[in-house]
Amino acid sequence: MNRLRPSGDPHYDVVVIGGAFAGASAALLLLRARPDARILLVERSERFGSKVGEATVEVSALFLEQVLGLEAHLAEEHLPKHGLRYWFTDGPQRSLEEMTEVGPVTEPALHSFQLDRARLDQHLLDLAVDAGAELLRPARVSGVEHGWPETTVRVLGAGGVERHVTCRWVVDASGRFAYLARRMGLQRRNEEHPTAAAWARWHGVADLDAPEIAARLPAIGAVRRYATNHFCGDGWWCWMIPLADARTSVGLVWDRRLFTPPGAGDVRDRAEAFLRAQPGLRELLAEATVDPDDRHAYSHLAYRSERYAGRGWALVGDAAAFIDPYYSPGLDHASMSVTATVRLLTAELAGSLGDAAHDHAALDAELARHNGEFARSYDRWFDAIYRDKYELLGDAELVSSSFLVETALYYLGVVTPGYRQRDSLANPVFGLQLPQAKSAYLVARTFSRRMVALAHARRRLGIYGRRNAGHRISIRSLKLGRGALPALLLGLRIWLRAELETLAARLRLLPASPRPKQRRASVS
Repeated sequence: MNRLRPSGDPHYDVVVIGGAFAGASAALLLLRARPDARILLVERSERFGSKVGEATVEVSALFLEQVLGLEAHLAEEHLPKHGLRYWFTDGPQRSLEEMTEVGPVTEPALHSFQLDRARLDQHLLDLAVDAGAELLRPARVSGVEHGWPETTVRVLGAGGVERHVTCRWVVDASGRFAYLARRMGLQRRNEEHPTAAAWARWHGVADLDAPEIAARLPAIGAVRRYATNHFCGDGWWCWMIPLADARTSVGLVWDRRLFTPPGAGDVRDRAEAFLRAQPGLRELLAEATVDPDDRHAYSHLAYRSERYAGRGWALVGDAAAFIDPYYSPGLDHASMSVTATVRLLTAELAGSLGDAAHDHAALDAELARHNGEFARSYDRWFDAIYRDKYELLGDAELVSSSFLVETALYYLGVVTPGYRQRDSLANPVFGLQLPQAKSAYLVARTFSRRMVALAHARRRLGIYGRRNAGHRISIRSLKLGRGALPALLLGLRIWLRAELETLAARLRLLPASPRPKQRRASVS
């Protein structure tokens, strides 16, 4: 489907590579800021298919609802999300009601969603075209000849017809394909975070709120199925996300230093077999089948570009960076990078960053600020939250404490400012060159380091996963500002209990856990 102006003028203000969430959002917001701008969207697919990134958290939900204005679409076409829920076990024979469960007992105070990405991506692309963007689809960018203030882009369309267009800016929103970052030699794998994943969409997954299952679990005000359910083990975790079409996204993520799905053969088959055998999942997946055309795997997840933008080009969303699916940060990053990039391009197109032909100082200064903030954000975000996180995942107390503390800090430092001032969405997490951003990073990093040290100590002392069965940690809905403090205090209380247990075990006042711990699968 090609939507081009009859004039066929080959010059554009912006060419966007990729028409899904990040690309369509960037085009839409640019056109709202500058309705006369000429924007070309180049989308490879003839129609959008399934992709990971179904779960929003509060910042990306804010971006979708209040920046893009998608309240009605989200309410009608997607599912609400009822927070994060965790399940743990101390042995292979436990049933759901015997496992330790951590999660909300009330409906969330702030909206978030479980998304059907194909529907969302198509809706956003339609909005961008309706706003005035031109569309080439199916088509792919076959070459970019960078220049400033004019770049030439070669676009290969249906039937092998190649068009040459020029533009002032190229925005890469091509996702993990990362067309510009790879072509320019900017992408770097994060070798300090060797995580991998395998996932699929399933039909017929049992409903956690069905009477025959709900009767065995404590009654709560939240809907368990609507949560992103995490089934956790030592070095791995599994997500379970419901979709509006009655399918369920199920994925296994692991740190290759600690775990690999056991067995031989295709990693997707091994991951499926492993999940079907796990406590809790064994019950929910007993009658379920996998969509054979919707099975995927990545051998390495984490990467980032050395720069996010230069004269005439910019990267947004997964085309720039990805850390980890835990806590669903991908759409937050996309929302922030789109917001910041639109702000940058809008200012430049309006002429407020100097004369492009002669004076580059203002633009270069803005690009340096933009690149510095996103580089700092990635490094600090990884260092404070994700470094060695998978060491914790087999211990319910450590995961509960870190989840509560980190979520409360997210509400205090990211969500609350976003709701109070929309412009703050352009500020990547921990990225600003301000004392308070650095202080928040150092606090989060110090806490994370201590949790990893506790995991190592508890494993040596034989008390790792001590409370992985028979316990319930109930969480009330977090709220803006001081409304996040109860979760923070509960997380700190669980942490102090874990510290005392570990000290008691060191002093031999606490015996090793009498229950058998889950063993790691062999490392490949």
